[in-house]
Amino acid sequence: MAKSALIVVDVQRDFCEGGALAAADTLSLLEPLKKNIDATRRAGAAIVYTQDWHPAEHSSFRVNGGPWPIHCVGGTAGAELMKPLRAEVSDIVVHKGVAVDGAGYSGFEETGLAEKLRKLGVERVYVGGIATEYCVRATALDALKEGFETFVVQDLVRAVEPTETTKVIQELSAAGAKIVTSEQSLGTAKEKAV
Repeated sequence: MAKSALIVVDVQRDFCEGGALAAADTLSLLEPLKKNIDATRRAGAAIVYTQDWHPAEHSSFRVNGGPWPIHCVGGTAGAELMKPLRAEVSDIVVHKGVAVDGAGYSGFEETGLAEKLRKLGVERVYVGGIATEYCVRATALDALKEGFETFVVQDLVRAVEPTETTKVIQELSAAGAKIVTSEQSLGTAKEKAV
């Protein structure tokens, strides 16, 4: 059973360059993240993909009174994983923000993710993806609340506002997350995966 999992947060078309709600510098994230996913998978750790999967009438959309442009509507091209990322049959995929009024920032929010990870014997999670100050932050904080040893892979996250990254990383560290690089996460995953 896997003892580690890599949680890839919301690396979707709408959150990448050219998308409806793009974070900064996301194209530079894709190849390093893919290499990390491949190495983590080879090490025997679990891979989790989270995806915003909103209904068209989601309360966070400006047209519905919320703060954001329409993004990641379930089943649309904007909600797809950004290539070259692709979920394999053995991976866990969770859709979040599926309720009309659910914020859906965290990969653990009403997705059953904690239970799925526990069934696999996962004790530690590595978190990377988009966006550092929103969904990555919320997912890492909830992973800590759920009792997982939590690592944030700082070179594999991208923010909407890059100036916020240092503050968010400091907050996550203060909350108990360990801040690592992708090289450290790969080494740790290889050493600790069952």
